Amino acid sequence: MARKALTDHKYELIKAHILDPENSPLPAEHQALLDRVVSMSKVLDKNPSVIQAVAIHRSKYRDIGKTTAYRDARIAKRLYNSLHEFDYDFWLTWIINDILKNIEQCRKHDSYNDRRIIAQEHANLLKAIGSRPEELPDPERNEKHSFYIMVNINNQSLKIDVNNLHKLPEDTLRELNRALIASNEIDEQGAIQIMNT
Repeated sequence: MARKALTDHKYELIKAHILDPENSPLPAEHQALLDRVVSMSKVLDKNPSVIQAVAIHRSKYRDIGKTTAYRDARIAKRLYNSLHEFDYDFWLTWIINDILKNIEQCRKHDSYNDRRIIAQEHANLLKAIGSRPEELPDPERNEKHSFYIMVNINNQSLKIDVNNLHKLPEDTLRELNRALIASNEIDEQGAIQIMNT
C-alpha cells in the first residue's frame, strides 16, 4: 500500500497541527514535513528566489539534502504560496475532492446523522462551486465593441481603430511608425532637463 502524501490529508488535520503542534493528529513523518514546509513558505515570502530560499532552508535544517529542500519548496509553493501566485484551481480541487469523499463515506453508513452531514456538505459544495451565473458571458462581446489605439505624435492625439489597422496602406503604416520613432527622440537640452529633475 502506497504511503499517503501530505497533500492527501484533510485540511482540518493540517490546520489542527498548525494550531496545536503538541497534540497533532498527523503521523510523525508528516509532522516534520509540514513543519519544514511552513518554514520554507516563510523563507519564500522573504526570498522569492527558490535557489536562495533552498540555501537558507538547508542552513536551518542541516540534516536534509538538496533534493529534499527543493521538494519542500515545491510543496510550500503549492500549499502556502503568496497571493499573486496562488493556485486557486489546485485549492478548489482539493476542497471539492475532500467534500466528495465525506459525502461518499456518509452514504455508506446511511444514518440520520450521516444524512445531515451530507446536506451540510452539499451546502459546502455549493459554496465552493458557486451558483450558476444568471447571464452567461457573451462570446461575441468583443465583436460588439470598437477598440482603439491612442497615439500621441507631437502633442497631437490620433485614434486608430484596431480592427482597421491591417487595412491601412503600407506607406501610411511606415509614416506612422517613423512619426512615432521621431517623436520619442529628445535633443540635448531635453536630456539635460530630464537629468536635472
